[in-house]
Amino acid sequence: MKICAVVVTYNRLELLKLTIEKLLGQNRKLDEVIIINNASTDGTKEFLESLGDKITYVSLEKNLGGAGGFSEGIRKAYENGHDYFWIMDDDTIANEESLQKLEDALIRFNDREIGFLASNVLFKDNKPCIMNVPHLYSCEWGEFASQGYLRLEAASFVSILVNRKAVKKVGLPIKEFFIWGDDIEFTKRVSKEYECYFVTESIVHHYMNENKGVDLINEGNARVERHFYDIRNKFYVAKMNGIKSVFAYIKDIIKLDINILFKSKVGKFKKLKVVMNGFFNGIGFNPKIEYIDRK
Repeated sequence: MKICAVVVTYNRLELLKLTIEKLLGQNRKLDEVIIINNASTDGTKEFLESLGDKITYVSLEKNLGGAGGFSEGIRKAYENGHDYFWIMDDDTIANEESLQKLEDALIRFNDREIGFLASNVLFKDNKPCIMNVPHLYSCEWGEFASQGYLRLEAASFVSILVNRKAVKKVGLPIKEFFIWGDDIEFTKRVSKEYECYFVTESIVHHYMNENKGVDLINEGNARVERHFYDIRNKFYVAKMNGIKSVFAYIKDIIKLDINILFKSKVGKFKKLKVVMNGFFNGIGFNPKIEYIDRK
């Protein structure tokens, strides 16, 4: 089978260098490494040019966010004829056996249609990375738990191996999400059609600055505006899941506003403004899923 890596990068050159080094040093050699450069301004383009034919890279004219970058990267991997796409951020540091363990799982499940496999994502201190804890399928371990494979409903774009057939059937990640939620929305689409698993022995490390999840209440002022996308994108997902999900989402927004007022220590009104902007933009936010090769 042909497997390529798809990495999206934006202004994290030193981490990208380490990510690429680990990809090129895999026990199971990759057939191609595709880097999507999201209009970085830190010398990333020049570095990628210096690597010659070791990698394939695409330098975008503007930053499309993680969602747009992964959409472009998966499209490129599909067009280049690969069977599986190993997707990750530019701060994902793989062990030399990370891909081999994912391929071993594919061989184990060769009698089943697998949509994606997710690695075991750890923080730099070897504790589970909170941002990347996957969603179990129906809150069950699954029949292969004793073998180290847990059935999944969704996972993040930090080391997942996606089947080409799944992309053809369910379409690309929604590029208009820009950041936040695109990976969960996409992998849930896949898991509705195919079996998907968490591979405990495929370990990667996520070199985030801090091991924490999305938390607008305790967020500092510098990153507050980014939460606009989280609020807006979740509204889209709620609408796609029906009226009950919309009412549950509205209830969550009201609860979030109350918690910001009473628990946030800085930037309360700035945070409330971001929530309201995300909410009202979400009302009319209805991007279409893009499909490729639907002949």
